[in-house]
Amino acid sequence: MNSHTNIPALAAPSSVQKTLIVEGWRFLPHSYAIVNQWQLLALFRKRIVLKLIDAPFYRSWWQIQEKIFRPDAEKALRAVEVARPGETADVLLRIFAPFTFSPSRSCVTAVFATLEQQVIRKHQLSDYREYEQLRRAQPPADVRVITPSRWSAEGFYKAGFRRDQVLVIPHGVDPAIFRPMPEIRSRVRHESGIDDKDFVFLNVGVMSGNKGIDLLLRGFAQVRRRFPRLRLILKGMDDLYDSKGLLQKCLKTLSTSDQRRAVDGITYFGNTLSHDGMAALYQAADAYVSPYRAEGFNLPVLEAASCGIPIICTSGGPTDDFVTESFARKIESEVVQDLIDGQRASRLAPNLDDLIAHMIFAVEDISWRRRAAAAGPLHVHARYTWDGVVDRLVEELLI
Repeated sequence: MNSHTNIPALAAPSSVQKTLIVEGWRFLPHSYAIVNQWQLLALFRKRIVLKLIDAPFYRSWWQIQEKIFRPDAEKALRAVEVARPGETADVLLRIFAPFTFSPSRSCVTAVFATLEQQVIRKHQLSDYREYEQLRRAQPPADVRVITPSRWSAEGFYKAGFRRDQVLVIPHGVDPAIFRPMPEIRSRVRHESGIDDKDFVFLNVGVMSGNKGIDLLLRGFAQVRRRFPRLRLILKGMDDLYDSKGLLQKCLKTLSTSDQRRAVDGITYFGNTLSHDGMAALYQAADAYVSPYRAEGFNLPVLEAASCGIPIICTSGGPTDDFVTESFARKIESEVVQDLIDGQRASRLAPNLDDLIAHMIFAVEDISWRRRAAAAGPLHVHARYTWDGVVDRLVEELLI
């Protein structure tokens, strides 16, 4: 059965059922909203009473976007009962930004948050006074933090949260959607203007400095000197951020000849795609490459691996939690520390030469690509489905 088709109705409330109110975003392509909605769909299948509070969007220009999920899943998301003003539950789970760690009136308050640079920054909190309070004193003792990686968790430990307050719960995939689909590969490539003989690297994200897009462009331009039929598909998020503008700034850091070489091989998509559309886009790639500097989790890496796409990604960061050598090659990196808002922040510095070496290897070694294409889905589908990770969330918070 598809993990979000034929979604059952909520079980009738009983005295033994726990209650959960989720305060978060729906119908938005932001990562927090995507995670929230996948979790809501999985929570439908648990013996809990589930209610929702729609949190205001972070930016005034962000707009509700429909058809990201399949029709049956979207119908289920619309059917979640809205909590009454002032209503409490066994657990209130917040999953939006800017976040707040202020205790609610529910029995347990949990906050989903990611710290890409292992530090809580001023703009990440909804109230500057709360930020100053966190700097001067211990965090609220009865509030729990949900974060998706050990890398991100380190930031909360540095901020004074006890280890038993911080739950590391990874993200997941729907294997009914994110799976190998070799039968559509040729069609998707043709629709994207890519020949079957081209070798395609793919990267999905905001196109910001944290994503290492400047490094990827430099590496791509260098490798394309050796392999003229090399292509790079970049998937931005123009509906939420100026991804295309950020990409243009990165391109301007290249030499004139490298700019020309890179641009000639790039296909850029900035529009919002449904999950089915994203799964189809992954099929067009021969390898997924992510030389990131700072991430909270990096869900596209997990989705790409689930689709059978070999991975090249930075070592030392959150992807270490869920990739293995059977399907991923890791770019050498070192941890670099900076001062942000007077606090010591951490990021990774991927090695450009090692990135280039891995890209060349991926192009030349078809046997590795075949092994990785088989190993990735097996690993991800066995360990990182939304049903499975939400089981862990429920067990930690409600049992």
